[in-house]
Amino acid sequence: MSSGKLWRGQTLEDRSTDRREQMLAVAETLLGNGGTGAVTMRAVVREANLSPRYFYESFESTEQLVTAVYDRVTEQLLAQIAGIERPADLRGSVRALLEVFREFFQDNPGRARILLREPLADDVLRAHRAATVPGFVETVLGMVADENSLAPERLAVISSALTGALVALYLDHIDGRLALTPAQLSDAAVDLVFAVTRIGATDA
Repeated sequence: MSSGKLWRGQTLEDRSTDRREQMLAVAETLLGNGGTGAVTMRAVVREANLSPRYFYESFESTEQLVTAVYDRVTEQLLAQIAGIERPADLRGSVRALLEVFREFFQDNPGRARILLREPLADDVLRAHRAATVPGFVETVLGMVADENSLAPERLAVISSALTGALVALYLDHIDGRLALTPAQLSDAAVDLVFAVTRIGATDA
């Protein structure tokens, strides 16, 4: 097979994978700094120093690239969540998870724009987020709510409410509308989780 031939120690498939990762990394920076409007085919290949033909080797459209970046950043967050040690008590465990969430955005504000802000403004990302409930929200719900006891539509409502509440909280903090210390922000996030899930359980 032609893909098995080596060029500078790499197969054609290897080089294609590398180019895709290169464009994803560039697009993540563009999306995090300038939003979806900054992610164009020309901008991506220019920053990646690639020919335009390579863009369509990996992506059908900029919309597909943007959703791939969203998924890539979500996977980064989930990987960090998976590696934490959680206290035995429920509230402490939820707080530990949300501390990772806070630090993830604090370390790189562009990630907050990608996962929190852009889905509010862009139809493609809004639909994508709705179709793929953020993994960290799913993880939180699994910790504090008996998902098996709730009807799917009720679980969807709780998930939507919790996502909206947490997004609003973190964006208000990032934008300076809530002057909270890191500890206060985490306390507020934990309080929101238990308030929303408690209401959901009561109303179910």
